[in-house]
Amino acid sequence: MAARILANLIIAGGGVIIRAASQAYQQAIVNAKKTGVDNAGAAFRQAQMTAAEAKQILDVEKNATLEEVRKKFKHLFEVNEQHGSFYLQSKVYRAKERLDQEFQEMGIDTSEPEEPAPGQQQSADTSKSA
Repeated sequence: MAARILANLIIAGGGVIIRAASQAYQQAIVNAKKTGVDNAGAAFRQAQMTAAEAKQILDVEKNATLEEVRKKFKHLFEVNEQHGSFYLQSKVYRAKERLDQEFQEMGIDTSEPEEPAPGQQQSADTSKSA
């Protein structure tokens, strides 16, 4: 008999706690919507790097050419790959991406020129000398 009463008290107490937690959570959501907290995360996720920030990261002039950007990117990316941090390397990569987007908007083709593989280059050289 005592075990049954104890079990009923535990079940009833658990139900009260679950309802209270549920109501508190719902109230927290309502309060967050009123203060605009729920939109802050979305605004942060949508933030993009500006072209000026990208140029500052790659340390190029305001009117830098695509070749200058590629040269700086390659240097900074390789240095950070060997001795730097993944965070800095990713910032350098995102900066190049942003500037590529700027060049594309200006109508400049930003696709990387294809370099022949070492084996292909040798076979082409041997065919010329034959």
